[in-house]
Amino acid sequence: MAFVKNLAYEASAGSGKTFMLVVRYLTLLFQGADASKILALTFTNKAASEMSERIVETLEHLETRGELDEIIKESGMSKEKILTQRAKVLTSFLNAHTKIMTIDSFFTQILRKFSLYVGLMPDFTTYASQHEIKLLSRFLKEVSVAGKKELLVALALESNKRVSDIFQLLNEFYEKEEEFGSISFQKSSLKEYEDQALQALTQLQNIVKNCKGASATLLKAVEADSFDVLRSKSWIGKETLEYWVFKKCYTPEMDSALHTIQDALRAYNRAKEQNFFYGLRELTSIYKKAKKALYQEESELGFSDVTQLVYTILHRLDDSEFLYFRLDATIEHMLLDEFQDTSIMQYKILKPLISEIVSGQGVFESGSFFFVGDVKQSIYRFRGGVSALFGEVARENHTEVKKLLTNYRSQREVIEFVNRVFEEKITNYSPQLSRKEADGGYVEVIENDELLEATLTQVERLISLGAALNDIAILCATNGDGEEIKNLLQNRAIEVVTETTTKLINQRSVKAILEYLKYLYFEEDIYRHNFFALIDQKSMPLPKLDVTRIKLFDIIKQCIERYGLFSDDFHIIRFLDAVAKYEDIDALIFEYERLDVSAAASDLSGVRVLTVHKSKGLEYKHVIVMDRLKRAPASRDSIIYEYDGIILQNVYLRTAGRDTIDTAYANALAKEKALVREDSLNALYVAFTRAKEHLFVIKKSEHSSFELLDLEVGSFGSLKVEQQEQRHERKTKKLPYENLYYGTQSEILALENEGEEDLQAINFGLALHYMLEMIPAFSLDAIADAKNMLLNKYGFILTPKEIDDICMRVERLLQHSEFLNLIKEGRYYKEKALRYKNNLRYLDLLVQKEDGSFIVIDYKSAMNFQDKHRKQVNYYKEAVRNITNAEVEGYLCYLLEDSIEIVAV
Repeated sequence: MAFVKNLAYEASAGSGKTFMLVVRYLTLLFQGADASKILALTFTNKAASEMSERIVETLEHLETRGELDEIIKESGMSKEKILTQRAKVLTSFLNAHTKIMTIDSFFTQILRKFSLYVGLMPDFTTYASQHEIKLLSRFLKEVSVAGKKELLVALALESNKRVSDIFQLLNEFYEKEEEFGSISFQKSSLKEYEDQALQALTQLQNIVKNCKGASATLLKAVEADSFDVLRSKSWIGKETLEYWVFKKCYTPEMDSALHTIQDALRAYNRAKEQNFFYGLRELTSIYKKAKKALYQEESELGFSDVTQLVYTILHRLDDSEFLYFRLDATIEHMLLDEFQDTSIMQYKILKPLISEIVSGQGVFESGSFFFVGDVKQSIYRFRGGVSALFGEVARENHTEVKKLLTNYRSQREVIEFVNRVFEEKITNYSPQLSRKEADGGYVEVIENDELLEATLTQVERLISLGAALNDIAILCATNGDGEEIKNLLQNRAIEVVTETTTKLINQRSVKAILEYLKYLYFEEDIYRHNFFALIDQKSMPLPKLDVTRIKLFDIIKQCIERYGLFSDDFHIIRFLDAVAKYEDIDALIFEYERLDVSAAASDLSGVRVLTVHKSKGLEYKHVIVMDRLKRAPASRDSIIYEYDGIILQNVYLRTAGRDTIDTAYANALAKEKALVREDSLNALYVAFTRAKEHLFVIKKSEHSSFELLDLEVGSFGSLKVEQQEQRHERKTKKLPYENLYYGTQSEILALENEGEEDLQAINFGLALHYMLEMIPAFSLDAIADAKNMLLNKYGFILTPKEIDDICMRVERLLQHSEFLNLIKEGRYYKEKALRYKNNLRYLDLLVQKEDGSFIVIDYKSAMNFQDKHRKQVNYYKEAVRNITNAEVEGYLCYLLEDSIEIVAV
């Protein structure tokens, strides 16, 4: 089979899209292509990483991989020749400056390369703290200077939005500026159309008045003392007034007046719309000015700015053709993933490169163009994706399109269910085929208005059958729905993994390092204490570092090495990779919350709960698709963008009732409703096709998001769960750390005794231990400083009387001869960390005598539970003895209300 240079695959869910991308890439390498001249663009970092990993893994084990047969077909080379070249190709790939990245990363690279052409320094950031707030502030100042405050308020009122919400409309116009093409907006007066309509109304009223059979209802129907009241009349949308209200008095002159009113209203709506868009464009110019000032003065960009500026550089500057030539020289082959999600602006940037490649002339004689996607999975229209782009680009570039229909992901019952549901619903749907060996699977449609409980029931059902938690996914319509089911599962002691928990910055090890960095930067003790609490070590002073002179990466590396952090924690490795782009600590401290990097999946355990949109590209053995908890809100978009294919044809301002008198608007509204329906169908298709073995659909009886699918309650196939070798047991939730945790024994005491003592007694004991820890020396002179520290931490919890009681007990201890003899002529360690038999404990006081023996002293504030206290001290004695091979004595030191009691253990 000859190699097709200009090829696209329409790849249905689970049909091996990544497989074909890897095959295409490797085929190019085996045919002699330079890896540094192959541009492979994806939409997520995860997809880019997966592709790179698959390429290396396939090359390393090529002789046993299914990709080998496909490479043979694509390249026309023999198996022997391919395997002979394998090592050389792998070495070349690993040493090449490859271009496998997200489309956003590619555009960012272009902008850094040519940034000076738009007055921007190459070190710009798209992670600037509070960027939107700063932009809004700058914009409002520019609006004030330009004298456009009244215009801003007027547009907000017209679109029923707050002034801050107009920002969204401005950004839409900013992003679509190049799509408007020949669409222009003219400002005009509205009064003439109002007058025309009111004059025609007067004619209609006169006809009714002169009609002897006019009823009170008819007289009221034509009654209107203003243009706004006239607009609200329901009869305005009628084709003729020859119907029951008007019928007794009907004359053809009535329809003539009606059509005049309708024409005037159509013109009025369009003029008002034009005025709105004219004003919005004026404000968009000011918005762009504010953006430009921000990026030129502070090198800060919003996420959409990169695409807009790259388009400006490559399309609108005098040097654009030369700059494209510079890019052409580094790209001979292009591979595009998830093409249905590409925005029109993104395609316009890539289009000249694609055109040069498919021309097959000059340096592109051996070039190739390849893209994959699935229009049925186009669910990002709100982000600028246009599903029609896939077909339009194929036609425009004369690309050969092939379909991948075999589903390698799902079992037969799941595939057949999806085919039955969507075959008549999605336009041009091609039924998927299943593999011969995929002859199992189970699908169940459940109707239950108690959605949360019904979902929980299915999760518990799967767990009882032996399903691993990590293999179960619950797909929800909104983040709020996900939060509800997450809380329910956690209340039932079922571990859950959500988008929040999967973020790298929310992992315990990464949190610890961030707290460490915050302490170095702000020098606030709270961050130091948090750091040690997170790494399960006693809080202690941290060495000062000059963070202005040491690279951020080196600071973090030193922290990991000094405190022996997480030797087998993959989150740390990901974090080090993620922070490599930050030059200094300032950039990370204020930007880390924007760090959109996922944690290492191998270190996360629990039922996955995520939205349908977030599930795209993922797969799970057991999938539960849950209906919306609340009824879906009606569309609130103020602007309707009407497309003809990928060309923006017109723009409309959403106006209630306008579709009854304005055919053009009605057609645009119908197209918009069809697209909304298509979005909903595509989202459900994505949701159902995430399932590998078992699919559960839980729907409400009314106002269900599944209504457009006409689902019938029932089940298909057999529910069989393969037993896991290591099942994830249901566990209780981990106790969260407290921000003010000092790593002392006090918290351990609280956990041990909270069921046996009242809260006030617990706090009293904690405070007593804290003062004994904070006292710098066992002398009466040190009590004053220790009391101040006690007040700082516990002054708002304990009463003044309790504070005085603690101080009296400590003072009495420091004058107690038996206690002083125990610590005499020895080195003592307060709150000494002790790790023994995989347990971490803190000794209140450990004294090392001159002869090398040790004394363990444990403080108590009451003599209750003496047997338990003795066991505790005996455990400490055993631990110290086994660790040091020295003699160990143990004592309980009771600081009572009126005496000190020393008890040998």
